[in-house]
Amino acid sequence: MFPDREIPLVPSLPPGEESADAETLETWHLALSNAISSDLPHDLLGVWLYPAAGGAALIAPAALAADQLTVPLPPDISPATLGLLEEIIRDAGYLSVMAQVVESGDRATGLLLFAALPEAIYDDAARAMAGGVASALAPMFARLARKWGLPAEPAHEGSAEDTVVTSVARMVGSAENPRAFALALREALAPFVAAEQLEILVPGTSPEQWYRLSGHPGGPLWSDPDLVVTRSRVDLPALFGVNETLLIADAGGGSALLPAPARSIAGVWLEAGGRTAGALLLGAGEPGRYGERDVALLAAIAPLVAIRVESFVATGNLQIVRTHLATLRAVPSHLGRLAEVLATTGSSAEATRLFASEAGSVLPFDRLHFALRLAEDDRVAVMAPGETRPLPDLPLTPVAGTGLGRVARGELANLMVRAERRTDLIVGLRVGGEVIGAMVLTGDANRFGRGDVEIAQQLADLVAPHLEILRRAAVAPPPPIPGWKRAPKF
Repeated sequence: MFPDREIPLVPSLPPGEESADAETLETWHLALSNAISSDLPHDLLGVWLYPAAGGAALIAPAALAADQLTVPLPPDISPATLGLLEEIIRDAGYLSVMAQVVESGDRATGLLLFAALPEAIYDDAARAMAGGVASALAPMFARLARKWGLPAEPAHEGSAEDTVVTSVARMVGSAENPRAFALALREALAPFVAAEQLEILVPGTSPEQWYRLSGHPGGPLWSDPDLVVTRSRVDLPALFGVNETLLIADAGGGSALLPAPARSIAGVWLEAGGRTAGALLLGAGEPGRYGERDVALLAAIAPLVAIRVESFVATGNLQIVRTHLATLRAVPSHLGRLAEVLATTGSSAEATRLFASEAGSVLPFDRLHFALRLAEDDRVAVMAPGETRPLPDLPLTPVAGTGLGRVARGELANLMVRAERRTDLIVGLRVGGEVIGAMVLTGDANRFGRGDVEIAQQLADLVAPHLEILRRAAVAPPPPIPGWKRAPKF
């Protein structure tokens, strides 16, 4: 009776009309019944909503309220409880009955009851069709369930935007750090637009990066590599395009815009003083959660959020500058100690170990090593601080065509190589106008800035003469054998 057919067009209330009155809901119910009647014939179409606050609310038809029919409630909805409901309806004289749950995300938000007087008109194809109708209605039911029973919003235009701006303005200056601000902002928005996730992204240290400011606990920025997002994963300019707002009804399996998978996404650019301060994003696990009204609310609070975000970024950058200034003031004394260590330590292994330890006080890093050119320009001996083996016994590493090779040969003065979770700062080892190799400092993804290059070069210039002594001993020709005489000519 039901050939393979596409799901019929299912009418639904548009976003912003979730607090509809009884007359509007009855009109929608009639439109729904007419739209699906040819695919799912019925003499009765009962519709219930499962509000987020609990219980069940009869949407239509109103006449069912007089029968005091009890429907199963979440989380106790199962084939057995639905079968019991269908049996009750059959006892009332409807010989064909079919109950279909509406699910939004991971919870039941509604129930559809199809009932017809003829016998056995609902088969597996009909149940599949009913499931498709329920899926089409899921976004609308999610919005209805979330707002059902809440006080009606004031009728005059712009009142919701005014109220949410007032609410956000009260809390915008109270948070001590970006993470606390994001949590407070999510709470302030909750009565107006629900968000399972709230994310604030700001431009990172390079055009190819964004930083999850909403996860930052305070202190200098860019310090947590887990909060760095590459543009290859999240290309916000491409998503927003020429628009100031973003609305994604269904991102399929989820989007990398947010830490956890989100199918519904609403967002707005944050601008301060004509500059892009970042982006504010909301996410939900179920599709169709947000509409144009939600985006309008975000646009209304965007200026307030942008100002606070700018202040957090400025404070974080100021802390970085202060740290660098403190380091720079200490650099001369540290360099003096390093020069003394290298001049008074006879063991090369001990000297390089002490050098690395002292250098870490001047320029923090995770790892340091030296790459020295010996006989071949396209190969280097990689030496770690504290190495006890002679240079000729170290394996040679090919560096042809690499940035390290270019610095080690003097073709580049320095180079910074950034990866997703680490950065290598490479500077030349210079002695007497010649570059004998390179020093490589390795840190996390945002450890080094351009101001660190000069300090790293000073460190390399200090240790280079000491390494040159080792290098010359390794590449010098062997001394003549005592007692050797030139064979006489005859």
